[in-house]
Amino acid sequence: MPIWKRTGLYLTRKIGRTLLLFVCLVITAVFLLASFSLKNASNKELARLRQTFGTGFVLQIDTENTANVGVTEVNGHTDSTYIGTKITDETIKKILELDGVTNYTLPREFDLVCTDLKLKPGMWAKTTPGETFTKQQLEILKQNILAYSCTDGELSKNFRTGALEISKGRNLRKSDRSQAVISEEMAARNGLFVGDSITIDVKEGLYQPTNTPHKIWDEPIELEIVGLFHMNFTQQDSGWTSEYGYMENNIYVDQDTHGRIDKIIKDNWQGELIDIGYPEVIFFVDDPQKTDSIIRQIKERTDIDTDSLLVYADQTAYAASAKPYNQIRTFSAILSTAGTGGAAVILFLLMKLIIRGRMHEFGILLSIGIKKNKIVGQTLLECLTISTLALALAVFLSGSLASVCFHTAERLTAPDSQEEAYRVSLREGMFPEMDKVTSDEVALSGEVTIQTAISLILLVSGITAASAFLASIQIFEMEPTRLLRSM
Repeated sequence: MPIWKRTGLYLTRKIGRTLLLFVCLVITAVFLLASFSLKNASNKELARLRQTFGTGFVLQIDTENTANVGVTEVNGHTDSTYIGTKITDETIKKILELDGVTNYTLPREFDLVCTDLKLKPGMWAKTTPGETFTKQQLEILKQNILAYSCTDGELSKNFRTGALEISKGRNLRKSDRSQAVISEEMAARNGLFVGDSITIDVKEGLYQPTNTPHKIWDEPIELEIVGLFHMNFTQQDSGWTSEYGYMENNIYVDQDTHGRIDKIIKDNWQGELIDIGYPEVIFFVDDPQKTDSIIRQIKERTDIDTDSLLVYADQTAYAASAKPYNQIRTFSAILSTAGTGGAAVILFLLMKLIIRGRMHEFGILLSIGIKKNKIVGQTLLECLTISTLALALAVFLSGSLASVCFHTAERLTAPDSQEEAYRVSLREGMFPEMDKVTSDEVALSGEVTIQTAISLILLVSGITAASAFLASIQIFEMEPTRLLRSM
């Protein structure tokens, strides 16, 4: 009787053993398919996050290094000033010429300006005139805000990480002139809308001691509001937070306006104006995987002075967003490893018990002249037949299975609704900075690909075949006469 016919007879007559092995293989396949699906979905999301948040690298002055800080005299006052390597326009130009570097943004480029708008009251509005601050000085300080410079609003760190988002109108563009983006809160407090105008100016009392603190340097600057931003965080009130320490009081202006403000300050500054260059530049790359290589190139270039500068990959926002997906990927790796090992052990023990229970059958087959290798081949064929049917069922159920796995993983790794997604701090105790500390809602998507199905088939078939073969070794070790006597 041909081997395939004996296989068919055994599978149909020993239906209990067939179903037992079939159920074990289906569970194994489903278990492994779940882990593969989770791993593929998490890898897909991690790749998307790398493109969104793994922007590139940061070039920053190192003010923590005492060798880079010196004492200088400004307008009769001594102050600590950065004296290390400067980040200049020439530095930025050379880095932009490197292959893979696509763009840049200046996260710490801003100017102190005054406005006549109604602001959220801060420390200065609550301070009374006295020996330390005169009435005129306080009038200027409580109308003092930050005008952040934007080459491209969408690339600005706070918009890129989602701390801020445009709710009406649009963000700033490179070609803009005399335009601004302000907060929803400031707009509501002053009855402003997209298309309206606001005015800012540079007052003398803001930058140096003077008897005419309200004197406006040059002319006031009128700005058209092109967009309103919404803050996706809550900034706690503090009795020590100045007006410009509240993000809702600050504005974003185009690069041309920033240049005009800088020129006004430079032209009217009394004494030597200390230039420390750009405090920080964030560079964007076309492929985040090139980041480390580009950083090495910069450090090796003799024409790019990076002595005493910090150069590091920009991973802050990516790390927070990627955390749950890394957890899912790690869990899926543990799941697949445990599933593979557990399935191998269980199938081996099960096959060993089945084969031991078939010694009577094998003895008869040997007595009628069927060779041991054909008997072992029959057991392998039986297992692979059951395995094929089990895999077909697992793949058929893969769509529903993947959805259940994704939903469960999303629910288990969902961010705490009570926890703020962004941490707001005051850099140097004055300037608001928002850092992403938790992920957004976890969202997994994908489908069981042909590659995943093939990997599953090869793995489960391999485990099944190996278990059946190893369990059948006892057949090779016994002589026909011993097999017949043991019946």
